[in-house]
Amino acid sequence: MRKTACCILIMAMVGLYGCSMPPVGRSAGVGVMFDDDPLVFDSSVVYMGTVVGRMLSQERGNGITRVLIVLDDQYEDLKKTNMAVVVKSGQIHLRALGGFGQPMTPDACILGFSNSFSYRWFKVKHLFNNVILAANQRAQALQRRSGLTG
Repeated sequence: MRKTACCILIMAMVGLYGCSMPPVGRSAGVGVMFDDDPLVFDSSVVYMGTVVGRMLSQERGNGITRVLIVLDDQYEDLKKTNMAVVVKSGQIHLRALGGFGQPMTPDACILGFSNSFSYRWFKVKHLFNNVILAANQRAQALQRRSGLTG
């Protein structure tokens, strides 16, 4: 009786922990850096009306929030340097800042905006210079200032 209970417990633990690990060869996610709390209520990630992934976690440090998102396998090509995130109605939306982006390095992060107005203001503010470069520099600066690593 005790052996059966022990075996069932071990199988349940292996099943739970085995299912929560990312598949081999797949990245753990993309870090999205926000200046403040983005107020995300829905864990799905949307691109042009299609659900392309989900939110894994949120971390806060020094007034900055890092949201970790993962994209489904068929949408992995969206992980490029020209992408940004906008939170609309509590849902994460991927947006292309413009142009063509390069594939992201594993430790790279992208810039997130808590609302559409701040996203549009950022684009207007950087209208005459490279908005993609400015977004990447801002995301890196937020990551350094937050003290969140990984």
